[in-house]
Amino acid sequence: MQKLTGSLGEIRAEQLLTEKGYEILARNVVLPGSEIDLIARDGSVIVFIEVKTRSSSYAPGRAAVTPAKQKRICKGAVYYMMRNGLMNRQARFDVIEIQGARVTHIVSAFPYQGPAF
Repeated sequence: MQKLTGSLGEIRAEQLLTEKGYEILARNVVLPGSEIDLIARDGSVIVFIEVKTRSSSYAPGRAAVTPAKQKRICKGAVYYMMRNGLMNRQARFDVIEIQGARVTHIVSAFPYQGPAF
């Protein structure tokens, strides 16, 4: 049930991003030590998106994107960008919260967490 809820949330998030003019580059990308829900392009910026779907209102989805999770997402983002020749592009980390009918897109939800390059 939880996996289905998450999958439906990711579909809604993808629809929202497409409506906003983002180009979806990848879905559910598994990388060494990381998994990234959606990767998109917003103009020239590569956006790594964590989707958090909640069936109840006990806590906002962004609360589940802990500093440790942020670091794993950033590590995966660097790997993805290196592997795809995108290191010259700007990157951004967004969170999309889905709680019932409410969808909240948090642009630049957290900064890069990792070694400087």
